Amino acid sequence: MKKIAKFTFLPVFLVLFLFPFPAVAQKVPVAKKLPSEKIINIDLYSAYEKSKIYPLSAVAESVEYLPLETNNECLLANIVDVTVTSKDIIVGVYEGLCYHFNRQGKFLNVIGSIGKGPKEFTKLITCVVDTANRWVYAVDWYKLVKFDFEGNFLEKYNFEKTLGMQNVMLQPGQILMGNTSYQNAKPGERFSLNFFSEKNKKHISKVACEKQGKIPFCVCNPSMYNYEGETYLSDFWSDTIYRVKNPNLLEAYAVLDKGKFEYRNSEDKSILGGKNTGEENVIEISRMAENSRFIFIVTSKGTFFYDKSKKETYCSEYFKLENMWANFKNDITSVPFRILLNAPNSIQNGTLISHNDAYQFFEEGIDTNNPKIKKLLHRLQPDDNPVLVLVKLKE
Repeated sequence: MKKIAKFTFLPVFLVLFLFPFPAVAQKVPVAKKLPSEKIINIDLYSAYEKSKIYPLSAVAESVEYLPLETNNECLLANIVDVTVTSKDIIVGVYEGLCYHFNRQGKFLNVIGSIGKGPKEFTKLITCVVDTANRWVYAVDWYKLVKFDFEGNFLEKYNFEKTLGMQNVMLQPGQILMGNTSYQNAKPGERFSLNFFSEKNKKHISKVACEKQGKIPFCVCNPSMYNYEGETYLSDFWSDTIYRVKNPNLLEAYAVLDKGKFEYRNSEDKSILGGKNTGEENVIEISRMAENSRFIFIVTSKGTFFYDKSKKETYCSEYFKLENMWANFKNDITSVPFRILLNAPNSIQNGTLISHNDAYQFFEEGIDTNNPKIKKLLHRLQPDDNPVLVLVKLKE
């Protein structure tokens, strides 16, 4: 009689434990881009042909100045981000720290510390602020470090690829993040933006770069901003501004009519101190922002602003004032004005936020008879911290 072989059947969960299936890396989905029937057309080139130096009053109703307390614990330089709420001010300093002030400008505490420890960051690129939960995300080149407004460490998230100069809060727990390494990837494998989820502790979707050819050596960061609770983005090499419906779905919002303008096709020699020639028609877009009436587009050719009520685009020429390039001529208070180049959310609750160095209020040409300037000078010294500029924009 033949012996029948006996098999021992192990429970499924035990089989999976002893002989697990090979891990399959989950691909990060690419956000889908949808067209829209209602789309804003922003004619950059026609506005550029009629460009001039516009007064600040063309877009603004008033200007307020808010000095920030100066002491040895909060010496500010190279400001990259400013977030202003009804009670708090958070200031991010490039390669420095984040600083917490109250709404009157009194210094409260430092947020974060520099180092290689588990609760530290090495170089602050920028910071993302969750105003609802009072959290601050310090963006390092390869990680996010999360703190509360009082400076207490909460969490850390590591990344394999370098993060970008611009990052904004999509909603609590989700951050739209730039990516500075995309330009080194092959066509079809370039993703200039990522959506990060705290719940998933990873990127949950990504945005494809639309440039197919070789990307020359240059600074080509995508633009992004928040407006009325929604997030908007534009790839550096794209003519379209998209509204984020969710991390997997983008809807066309506005198109940039470049006319004779073109994107860069040769390396930017100015980054290394050289000179560029034959680039009269090259346009580079660095920042965008929006309020109920205007869409601002900061470029290498000037500061464009689209008036949504008139459906017209205007271009304000840059002009040199002492040691800074101004976007608009300040006919309201006479103090030189510029839009912050690094802060993605330069417009918050209808207010355009910037800053001036304290010494600028003491230079020749400043209208010291202006009541706001006169009041400010009573409490300001030339070597004090920068003064926040709060511009109430026209609605």
